[in-house]
Amino acid sequence: MSSKSKAGRRSTRRDFLVASGAGAAALSFPTPLRCLGTTHPAFQSDGVLVVIYLRGGQDALNTIVPYKDDRYYEIRPTIAIAPKQGDGFEGVIRLDEQFGMHPAMRALKPLWDAKMFAPVITAGSPHPTRSHFDAQDFMEYASPGLRTARDGWLNRYLACSAGRRGQDSDLRALAMQGLLPRSLRGKYPVLAVPERGARQSGRFLDLFDDLYNKDVDDAPGEGMIPVRDGKKQKKSGKKGEGMSLRRDDPVVQTGRNTIRTLRRYQEIVGQGGQGGQGGQGGRGRGRRRARRVYPRGRLGDRLADIAKVIKSGEKMEVAAVDWNGWDHHTGQGAEQGRHARMIGHVAESIGAFIQDLGEHSKRTVVMTMSEFGRTCRENGNMGTDHGHGGMVMLAGGPVVGGKVHGRWEGLQDNEMYQGRDLPVHTDFRDIMAEALTVHMGIKDLPKDFFPDFQPSKKRLGLFG
Repeated sequence: MSSKSKAGRRSTRRDFLVASGAGAAALSFPTPLRCLGTTHPAFQSDGVLVVIYLRGGQDALNTIVPYKDDRYYEIRPTIAIAPKQGDGFEGVIRLDEQFGMHPAMRALKPLWDAKMFAPVITAGSPHPTRSHFDAQDFMEYASPGLRTARDGWLNRYLACSAGRRGQDSDLRALAMQGLLPRSLRGKYPVLAVPERGARQSGRFLDLFDDLYNKDVDDAPGEGMIPVRDGKKQKKSGKKGEGMSLRRDDPVVQTGRNTIRTLRRYQEIVGQGGQGGQGGQGGRGRGRRRARRVYPRGRLGDRLADIAKVIKSGEKMEVAAVDWNGWDHHTGQGAEQGRHARMIGHVAESIGAFIQDLGEHSKRTVVMTMSEFGRTCRENGNMGTDHGHGGMVMLAGGPVVGGKVHGRWEGLQDNEMYQGRDLPVHTDFRDIMAEALTVHMGIKDLPKDFFPDFQPSKKRLGLFG
C-alpha cells in the first residue's frame, strides 16, 4: 500500500471517530474497578477480535448484491434487491460499480466510507456438505471434513499465544452465551457469560456462593454435602466415606475462580449508561434516560457488553457471539421480510459497536461467519435453500475497507458451484490465518494449527 493511500485511510478513520463523538468520551469508573485490569498505554495498541457467528446459513447474494448482473434478477424474480430507488423500492446502497449492500444495512455505509468495513465474497468452506451441524463443526474447528479435532480455532489461538502480552486476564476470552461455542472449546479456559437476565437478578451467582465460599470439611455438625449418585449425602464423619469439598479441591478452586470472574465481569458491564454509553450513567432514573445507541435485541445487547469490557482496560482479546435463525427456506423476503430485519439488526449492532468503542476501534476487528451460503436461485416458497459459498464481513480500524474483497465470476450456470450455488474462491481458513497473524500479531502459526491445511503464503490484504 502506498504512503498516500495509507494517509487517506488514516484521514477517513479519524474523520469517522470525530464525527461519532465517541473519541472524546472519557472513561470514568470507581477506583476499585481500575484495579481489575491494566490501562497501560502499551496495551492499547494490541488487537481484539470479535467473531459473530450467523448460524443457519446466511444468504450472501442479498447481503452484498451484484446489482449489475442481470442474471441475479432472472434467478431471483421475487426476492432480488432493486438496483436503484423507484416504484416504492429503496434499492441497493451502491458500494462500487458492481456491488451494493442491502438497504437495511445503511448503518454500515459510514464505516464503508471511512474504509473500516469490507465484505469478502465467495468465501467459505471447501467441503461440499450442506448439513448445518457438520458445516458448523468444520468451520468452528477449522478442519473441514475432519472429525478428530477437539479444540476450536479460537481456543487454539489462545493456547498457542498464552502469556505473550504478560499475565493473561481471566477476561481474555468471552463467549457471550451460557455454553461455549465449539470455536472456543479446548484446553485454554474461557468464560461463558450467562444471559443478562440471570446475571442482573443476582440469582445465578448467589446460587453458587454458599457452595464455593465455605469449607464443608470445617462446617460444624452433620450437615449436607454435595450430590453423589444423584442423591444428597449426609456427612458421615468417617475418613474416605461420602464426598467432601475442600478448599484445595480443584473443582472448588475452579468454581470460585469462575464466580469471581463473573462478578468482576458484572461489575464492569454494570458501569455507564444503557447500551454501552460512555460517561457516568449510573443507576436508576439517570440510567433509564440514557440515549440508546444500540438496536433492541440480543446481538446489540451482547456487543454493548463486549464494548464495556474492551473500554475497561481489561486485557480482552477474543469474544464470540451467536446470532441464530438464518435458515430462510420460506418467506425470506427482499427489501422487507425476515432476512431484511436480521441483516439490518446485524448492521445496526456492528455500526453502534464500532462507534461506541471510539479510539478502541483502531485495534478491534469484527468478523462475521456462517457455515455456508444459500442457493443462487430462489425456491418456490420465496426463500432459498442450503448452498455452498458464502461471505465474511469485516469491520474495524485495522480492516482494509472501502473495498469488496474476493473473486467474482458471475451467476451463469457454468460459473456456479454444481450449477446452483456460489463457489468458494477464498477458503475461510486463509481469512482466519490472516486475522491471527496480521491483526492479532502471531508471527508464525504452528504448522499443525489448521489440520491438513497450510494457509496461502500470499496475503489476502484484508488488514492494514
